[in-house]
Amino acid sequence: MQDKRKKKVLVVEDDVFISEQLSAILKDLEYDVQEIAFDAQSAIDSLKVTPPDIAILDIKMHGENQGFAIAKYIRDHMDIPFIFLTSFADESTVNEASKLTPDGYLLKPFNERDIFSTLNVILNKYVKKIKYLDLKIGHSVHKVNIEDLLWVKSSDKYVEIQTSQRTYVKRDGIESFLESNKLLRLIRVHRSYAVRIEKVDSMNGSILVIDNQEIPISKTYEKAFKKKYLLN
Repeated sequence: MQDKRKKKVLVVEDDVFISEQLSAILKDLEYDVQEIAFDAQSAIDSLKVTPPDIAILDIKMHGENQGFAIAKYIRDHMDIPFIFLTSFADESTVNEASKLTPDGYLLKPFNERDIFSTLNVILNKYVKKIKYLDLKIGHSVHKVNIEDLLWVKSSDKYVEIQTSQRTYVKRDGIESFLESNKLLRLIRVHRSYAVRIEKVDSMNGSILVIDNQEIPISKTYEKAFKKKYLLN
């Protein structure tokens, strides 16, 4: 079934005139401009709170290539496409930008047709890349969208895979489940639990909260998890 909701866009641009022009075009094209950020830190803060469907990043802001820092954060911590917005086409900038493998480029000055075609191609291609976890339970195979995964819990000879919609129970051990599926953002926090780090709502001492569920962190995993959580 096709997703009819408006796609959320994060715009990162330090020139107020350009950011407002871009925002107006996006709204005319029926995108939801989630936020306009004016530097790397405000953009990363926004990404941590509410991940968009796509980000448009000005490369050069306040005299520095701050767009690269945002792109690196997205590549390291998120699974969303991003576009570089730039008027700089010199060889060194292009080479540095290409190392971060952006999903596209928009050159200034842009127009509505440029934005429509660029975002449409990237988002349509990205929908096809949505990753699913194939859960074989008994004689059935369930396709689980990885973005819906909250945590995995070990229970005797079974694992419970909790998503935002339901719980799946599979005969397996937590270590073999994690090893066989190799889910990058699923982090071990306890001998009985692994969690999707971006789904953690809060952390208080040795307790995590995800979707109103309290999950313990053991001393064995606490230091490594806190380091990743604070960077997330």
